[in-house]
Amino acid sequence: MFVSIAYLTVNLFLYYNKSIKNNGVPLYYDFKPNTIKYTFDPDIVNDDISEQFLSYGISYGVDVSEWQGNIDWQKVRATGISFAIIRCGFRQTHGSEVKEDANFKENIEGAIAAGLKVGVYFFGTAKNEAEAIEEAEFTVNLIKDYNLTYPVAYDTESFNTGRLEGVSYSTITDNVLTFTETVASYGYETMVYSYHNALTYILEMGKLEGKLIWLAHFTDKTNYKGNYNIWQYTSTGKVDGIKTNVDLNLSYFTYVDNEDDIVPNPNYVYAPEVAMAPVEDRVRTKRNSTIRTSPTTSIPNKLGTIPRGKVLYRKELGENFSLVEYEGKSVYVANDDIETYTP
Repeated sequence: MFVSIAYLTVNLFLYYNKSIKNNGVPLYYDFKPNTIKYTFDPDIVNDDISEQFLSYGISYGVDVSEWQGNIDWQKVRATGISFAIIRCGFRQTHGSEVKEDANFKENIEGAIAAGLKVGVYFFGTAKNEAEAIEEAEFTVNLIKDYNLTYPVAYDTESFNTGRLEGVSYSTITDNVLTFTETVASYGYETMVYSYHNALTYILEMGKLEGKLIWLAHFTDKTNYKGNYNIWQYTSTGKVDGIKTNVDLNLSYFTYVDNEDDIVPNPNYVYAPEVAMAPVEDRVRTKRNSTIRTSPTTSIPNKLGTIPRGKVLYRKELGENFSLVEYEGKSVYVANDDIETYTP
């Protein structure tokens, strides 16, 4: 659990490559002792290092599982790595058993002892709400005795394969939401992990608005157009203390004790402002139509689909979208997908 009130400082929608520096901090792929000494004070062991995070805007971290083998966390810490997100468990893509990661306890205890900020992730393949709750309860049971200082993430990256073959994207998104909300009910901050195309085209991101997002995109320059809070930018990083390749991450937030310490972020991605005129009429969908949380297709904002032939009350009309009422919610639908309805 978090020891202090968690406020987030977030830098979103930023581009990086090997030659670009953010506040003097370059994007590294190879961490050796004291590689990034300016973002990590070796004299600080278990104290809050939020001030340094806020000063430099980003922090570096790793995510690990049993596949990394035995890790020397003191050496990892000495490189300047500030946080670790550790796999606590998983459900296989074939089969239904939920399992603990073989190195979870060793990794979380070692990382905490070394003074790193620590979060966890669960690799999930829930087919329905009941399985999502099972995965969440399993995760909470594993982490309840540890003091987490980074979020609990749900790793969803299996679609139309294995046990998830034939499970709709809408259902998978709902299961992600169920997992995160169940874990959050125990007082933990939660986060959603997936890869660029899944976050852009597969998951219904409108349902996940307000969630912390952990983007996987192995590139020097991400073109993901949505908001994200951690960027996993390579799977072939080298870190002293870890014998294998390891995922490297940039975090654009940290937890602070005082809201006044938050550094304003000028790069947050807001939905574009679109002129909408008030109307009062009824429309009918001409085809199965995507509904969105904002009147644009420039950011991931899908909420789901309205079936063909549905009659809706329209409240606002814009050049390309209308604001309509659907199942008790105000949502946007493309004007090309609807027609005026007269009983």
